[in-house]
Amino acid sequence: MYGIFIFRHIYIPANIDINESQHLILYIHGGSFNSGAKEDGDVWCKYYASKGYITATLDYTLQNQGKKADLFFMNNEIKNCVDAINQKCQELGYRVTGMATCGVSAGGTLAMNYAYTSGEYSAIPVKFVFQLAGPASFEPEHWDILKKINGLSTDIEFIEMMTGEEISEEMLISGDYKTYIEKISPTYLVTESSVPTLLGYGLKDHLVPGNLKYGLVDALDKNEVPYDYLEFPHSNHGMYADLDVLQDFLDLSLDYCNKYFKE
Repeated sequence: MYGIFIFRHIYIPANIDINESQHLILYIHGGSFNSGAKEDGDVWCKYYASKGYITATLDYTLQNQGKKADLFFMNNEIKNCVDAINQKCQELGYRVTGMATCGVSAGGTLAMNYAYTSGEYSAIPVKFVFQLAGPASFEPEHWDILKKINGLSTDIEFIEMMTGEEISEEMLISGDYKTYIEKISPTYLVTESSVPTLLGYGLKDHLVPGNLKYGLVDALDKNEVPYDYLEFPHSNHGMYADLDVLQDFLDLSLDYCNKYFKE
């Protein structure tokens, strides 16, 4: 059972002990960074609320709204939402001592970016991250589909949209632009202190380039970050052609809750 407080869609499980510390699962919606809404996470939130965790979703500025909407900006918006969610939980009498970020597709990327960079400033400490189909890096040569979706004709336009930085032709030729790409790409944000990570990818994904996930897995291995990687052999960008693997993923996410929320 769960109760619902309509504040950035916060779900409070029924009968949790107000005198005990609680944990939050924050779902970040996908949509190629230019569509989707917090309501997309309702099913996920209800599922984890039914397991006894406070859950929440949020909105962030989309890239089709004519506003500044690079991934740095989105990450800061997530930080502000976490601040607000933490404050609201305190107002309701709940002490939240740890959280996990999660998401699908673009939301998976944002969940990882926040988890891997939030250690010094998150109002609620991130204990682990789990995601499905999240792009792991944004080298422009791999992203003709995102360029098409956003009506972009050049690599420079793509890099500027994703990073918010002004990129010159000289930077593109020299490779200096890569510094900014790496700062928004989960693969390059992984360090020895990164939080444990659960990730899953469909092997028939038509949207996210299939080879990108291996750089992320290699980075987790190299930095000895605890992780689990699940392959969905029959699935496209959605994971519904492998419901057995999806159930394994959900079960593993609860194992992560039991393990890492206690540390």
